[in-house]
Amino acid sequence: MNADKGKETKEKPIVKVPKSKIGRAFFFGSQVAGALSAVRSLRAARQKSDRLALVHAVLNAAMLVVTLLVAARTVREAKQVAAAPAAEPLMLPAASGAGK
Repeated sequence: MNADKGKETKEKPIVKVPKSKIGRAFFFGSQVAGALSAVRSLRAARQKSDRLALVHAVLNAAMLVVTLLVAARTVREAKQVAAAPAAEPLMLPAASGAGK
């Protein structure tokens, strides 16, 4: 909670997943392309027996997995918020005899 303004600030997601179907298709398509690139570099590093290139390929693959997991969590949380029932405003009782 922000102490200065008295308002609760909304937490920004780590990975911004587009809301449109086309945007999500591009997002996940780029993740698949990155995964294919990581696999290709992993194979090349194994053939050359280059440890540094192997570590680089493994870290790229790990980064892709974490990005997909965070994106899946972001989408799941957005669906939970959308499915949650809307809170109705509280009705305050009318002040009886307020002008007396």
